[in-house]
Amino acid sequence: MNSGVIIVFSNNETEISSFNNEYLANINANKICFVNNASSDNTLNLLKKIQFKSEKNISILDIKLDKGLKAAIKSGARLLLSESEFDFIVYLKSNMLDSLTGLAVFLNNFQDNKQDYTSLPTRSSRNVLYDVFSINEVMKKQFVV
Repeated sequence: MNSGVIIVFSNNETEISSFNNEYLANINANKICFVNNASSDNTLNLLKKIQFKSEKNISILDIKLDKGLKAAIKSGARLLLSESEFDFIVYLKSNMLDSLTGLAVFLNNFQDNKQDYTSLPTRSSRNVLYDVFSINEVMKKQFVV
């Protein structure tokens, strides 16, 4: 199972300063993409420090102009897909970092139940987001079942 995780950040310097590398230890994805969505604070430098200290395979995408969450997710998905093929990609916003502790369990079960989830909708015929799913939806369905 080849999986990727996109985490979108936007002016999250204070949240990242308390970021613990144990969060990343709970992600059993093949690749992690940090998307810095037009932050005007020190977010990008803090993400680079996390990348340097981590043993995980992390890419950082720095977007200069904020075009919204969906555009940031799409950019992150393009970056991940340019580096490898993935069975699926999940995304989350930086305010959901606390949920990373349970992410490993969800990713392990996700592949078997992938048809039960809805990928990120798009109007494009070139559907970059076909296998990109919200971790929020994954977690809701896990707790309902």
